[in-house]
Amino acid sequence: MESKGSFKKINDVEIYYEHHGCPLKEQRPVLVMVHGYLSSAFSFRTLIPYLSDSFTIFALDLPGFGQSEKSVKFFYSLDNYARLVIGFLDAMALKKAVLVGHSMGGQISLYAANQAPDRIVQVVGLSASGYLGRLRLWLRWASYLPFMSYYLQYFFRKKDIMQTFLEVVHNRDLVTNEMVEGYLAPLKNIDFYRSLVRLMRHREGDLTPLVLHTIRQPVLLLWGIEDRVVPVSVARRFKRDLPEVTLRTFENTGHLLPEEKPEEVATEIKSFINQDVSG
Repeated sequence: MESKGSFKKINDVEIYYEHHGCPLKEQRPVLVMVHGYLSSAFSFRTLIPYLSDSFTIFALDLPGFGQSEKSVKFFYSLDNYARLVIGFLDAMALKKAVLVGHSMGGQISLYAANQAPDRIVQVVGLSASGYLGRLRLWLRWASYLPFMSYYLQYFFRKKDIMQTFLEVVHNRDLVTNEMVEGYLAPLKNIDFYRSLVRLMRHREGDLTPLVLHTIRQPVLLLWGIEDRVVPVSVARRFKRDLPEVTLRTFENTGHLLPEEKPEEVATEIKSFINQDVSG
């Protein structure tokens, strides 16, 4: 897949993004892809080719992740990440968009849908995180300790990264050295861990059921039955709390849906968007 990467200043932060698929002038539906925790736009590289013939696609690296700025001034909350996504729409002169969010990116997409109901017309949540509170108080206090970023870097270096990947995917044959290196490359910079410390400190709890009930846009939830990171029970709670929601699950699939079932996920996304447009 040919990468069309660029940088743009959004809300005083330098953001890396990729533009794929149809040119804006063709007036196809616009998808904005929002990655999850410890990830980047790289996580959508397998999914995008199955969608690029039908949509204009932008995939973002959130502040602190991938190739975007590791700002010490950005406030790393879900609410502020959502404001940045909306700021990206403004910067690209996009009046409306469909947000496709994986894991934490799914929760950010719901935040954005709540903030800008006239701009975010649909949300696709791929194993979207939800129903989490803030980190424990002692961990937030720990984020203020000197050298905490170096401790986190040491902690991640000590982890068996390959084993971690084997735990988040169901089909272990999908895990290759190239895939692991693509996810790990941005994590080698100490500035990433400085951002991670701020995310620990700033991240609020997820949207409450009361707020979720007010989100009126159509939401498509796609989930792996074998997801051990964000279990399918979270999807069922979303199904109760979101007014207009469709849930599709995939057998023999773990947490990395864009990697594990890209063609099937793309088919569901196309059907969801086309059905809403035609309806």
